[in-house]
Amino acid sequence: MTTLSTILKLNNVTKKFTGLIAVNDVSMEVEENTIHALIGPNGSGKTTMLNMINGQHRLTSGSIYFQNDEISKLPTFKIARKGIGRTFQNIKLFSSMSVLDNVLVGGHFGTKVGLVRSVVDIFAARKEERQLIEKAEEILNMLGLYSLKNELVKNLPYGRQKVLELARTLMIDAKLILLDEPAAGLNPSERLEFVSILARLHKQGKTLFLIEHNMDVVMTISNRITVINFGAKIAEGTPKEIQNNDEVIKAYLGEKYKAPKGSEVE
Repeated sequence: MTTLSTILKLNNVTKKFTGLIAVNDVSMEVEENTIHALIGPNGSGKTTMLNMINGQHRLTSGSIYFQNDEISKLPTFKIARKGIGRTFQNIKLFSSMSVLDNVLVGGHFGTKVGLVRSVVDIFAARKEERQLIEKAEEILNMLGLYSLKNELVKNLPYGRQKVLELARTLMIDAKLILLDEPAAGLNPSERLEFVSILARLHKQGKTLFLIEHNMDVVMTISNRITVINFGAKIAEGTPKEIQNNDEVIKAYLGEKYKAPKGSEVE
């Protein structure tokens, strides 16, 4: 069992596909109200790790705990209901629907009024729908998307779509948000805005666990970093510790990211 300050714990997690060990005996803890980054070369097993945490992939061996409860064998929707949200590297939005409707999709699976009751108790169904719309509009306003709520998603710039996918995740009141390369494809100004949004969510008490290749984002925003290579953990620590880890520099970062002596990374 994990301690109360640890929101997510992986114990000796392994995932094997036919002829391939994608993740090899990885143990890791994510502390509450931190920003924890997972980095490593392409093909090192990072997305497989996220897929195991949110139930898309079954573990070959090991266990995963979320807030002291084992979630290793739960389906994705039950893991989401426990409070784990997820964004994807390749945006998974409904392009022909409005911004508001896309956010509402994120809240409907947690509604209490089911299909049968909505037929016989239309007032309860309408009340719950109004509450969902109010919540969605609050989230859109917080993320700077309210003025676009009636716009079709296909008309939004890529950076706005990235923020919208995060908005949909917030509809489930996620305590832990998994982000798969949130800054990928963003230009410098969009990246700066997205990092600002993540920092704001962190200040509001959210725990963020992210995969990211933009090292300027990782080193700026992360409290702790785990590094994997060929499916195995090779290092873990603060940004400064990772920047000065010779094995990480050799396997992934390169000398240009080595922190100068006396420098501090917040």
